[in-house]
Amino acid sequence: MARTLDVYLLANFVGQLTQNDSGELGFLYAVAWLENSQAVPLSQSLPLQEEPFSNPDCHGFFGGILPEEAKRERIAKNLGISKKNDFAMLAEIGGECAGAVTFLSEGQPIVTDTLDYKALSEQGLAEVLRDLPKRPMLAGEEGIRLSLAGAQDKITLHRSQDGFAIPMNGAPSTHILKPAIERFEDTVLNEAVCMKLAKAIGLAVADVEILDIEDMQVLSVERYDRLQDSGKIQRLHQEDFCQALGIVSQGKRVINNQFT
Repeated sequence: MARTLDVYLLANFVGQLTQNDSGELGFLYAVAWLENSQAVPLSQSLPLQEEPFSNPDCHGFFGGILPEEAKRERIAKNLGISKKNDFAMLAEIGGECAGAVTFLSEGQPIVTDTLDYKALSEQGLAEVLRDLPKRPMLAGEEGIRLSLAGAQDKITLHRSQDGFAIPMNGAPSTHILKPAIERFEDTVLNEAVCMKLAKAIGLAVADVEILDIEDMQVLSVERYDRLQDSGKIQRLHQEDFCQALGIVSQGKRVINNQFT
């Protein structure tokens, strides 16, 4: 029996992602979205069309929303699913993703008027950061559905004048926290310096800050795909080049090797 996820762009229902009994993905834009004069495609690799997209068409964009390599494997193990099952993983953690896309169970309404956050003390934040190697993205905790691409330990959180909080039930985040990479020296400082140098020469880069959380040095990165205005957070849709070209995340290593 096919399984279905409703796909939203901001608060707009744009289509459905399906998985058949053979594990193959499919995506179909909603008729109402295609008829909307403001409609835009989810990805350059998924142009607006009435015909459904097949399994090979889907993995580049939808798989590219998920964590990669060891983080994907750990999340899959914690959730009791296959690391190759993009659909099952999106069903579990596809609530607060990069850009403005959200995945919900079929028929579940998207919540936009009530935002839910779980406040973190400094001790609580330190515990979350220390647990990231074992619990990437806090996957499996009730109400927490966070996803970011990449292989590095990181967590996406909401930051306000009161401190940091975990987005719950699809609430938007504002910052990404990245602890140091143990096998490399001064990664937090190196990334912060590179980002600040880029900003100093006029490049449009995210604001970063080095934080000391108990005994850990952490890089706080303001999300470039979120806008804040008078306390209201707006998602901005985005995709990376691999998603736009329909290249699956595993193919990134091949591309990187060609240029190293």
